[in-house]
Amino acid sequence: MPNYKSKQGKIFAVGPRGEEVALGIKGINWFGMETGLAIPFGLWANDMNGTTVYEVARFLAKNRFNSVRLPLCVSHILTNQKPQQDVINIQENKAINASTYMSALSSIVQTLAFRNISVLLDMHTLTPFESGGLPWTSPTEATAFFDAVDVLTAQLCNAKHWNIIGLDLKNEPHLATWGDGTATDFQLMAQRIGNCMLSKCPTWLAFVEGINAPRTLAIDGKSFAFSDWWGGGLEEAGDKPVELGLESKVVYAPHYYNPAVYPQLYYLKSGTRAGDTIINYEELDDATLALRVQATSEHMFGHLRKTQEGALVMGEFGGLYSQDLHPMKTTQRATEALIEIMKQPGYAGGYLWALNPESAYQFNPSNTRVTTTEGLLDETWLNVNEPFLRAMAAMDSLPNLRSFPCFTP
Repeated sequence: MPNYKSKQGKIFAVGPRGEEVALGIKGINWFGMETGLAIPFGLWANDMNGTTVYEVARFLAKNRFNSVRLPLCVSHILTNQKPQQDVINIQENKAINASTYMSALSSIVQTLAFRNISVLLDMHTLTPFESGGLPWTSPTEATAFFDAVDVLTAQLCNAKHWNIIGLDLKNEPHLATWGDGTATDFQLMAQRIGNCMLSKCPTWLAFVEGINAPRTLAIDGKSFAFSDWWGGGLEEAGDKPVELGLESKVVYAPHYYNPAVYPQLYYLKSGTRAGDTIINYEELDDATLALRVQATSEHMFGHLRKTQEGALVMGEFGGLYSQDLHPMKTTQRATEALIEIMKQPGYAGGYLWALNPESAYQFNPSNTRVTTTEGLLDETWLNVNEPFLRAMAAMDSLPNLRSFPCFTP
């Protein structure tokens, strides 16, 4: 099985004879296992809607997606929760063993491996009802978290699951601090989780997200006050990096979203904050918007390319696309600008949010609070959101984009 490494601003799969293959990631999130259903959404294939894991893998490979981020639930791992059976068509999804949580996860990973698609396991929620702004808040919770990591490494770190690239150590630790040595210090938490993983599975990578904190930034002489995107705040990681027991194992995996998730003044030429919306707004031209995305992403996490050797991979990005109601399509253009940034040296791609049509967004356009759903597939899970898919084709020019190699001994 490959040994995955993060160095020279790239991700490498290292074979049994030391051969190295650089890999860019055109990835996508496929959620559901972190919820009460305990299975990725969409697998209820019937005459009207739903699909199969075979079809998902075939579709992704056809469109050059080479990695899937699977959000998981800590409590489901520990109890080996049985997936909800009435949302899986077992006859059509013969590849999936849905008798337990871990058997379902194992079989999904193996089905994706058949198409040479890698998997990033994501410690997304603590329970189906608690996302967890911290990995733990007590010694008992910490023990449970490490036990869940041990279950994953014990059952999945083997040649049968060669395509697992690593573990996203905790999704969006937005209540954490960084580098202050307190009980909420995610730098220290990430080091503990990463070393726990590596002690049992030295071939995986540790994907490390950022925190959430208020920031100020001057762009072209204009000052902006904003908060990091949840998971995006890695401003302090340059001076206080995550250091693990093995070299070349850290991938910083920030999140960065468009205005459909939350309207930001830096996305606009002008406007007035009114609660969470921005009223009387005026949109930016393409070049200035791209500059704003570059400046804010560089401030949050892009600066790490200058201070550390590991790769940057966007753990989540995107959001609403085809339904953008901004007259000048600011929501679309923000995502397009970030994709271009992902092609710069030091980045190794990212994971679009999301395959699922159930993904919900609260703002469209920036002056209007709504609830809108959109994913790369439409609400039937049978048809493609063509404008979104065309936009993602821009990732096809990522450096080193290729299928993940399955090395022979």
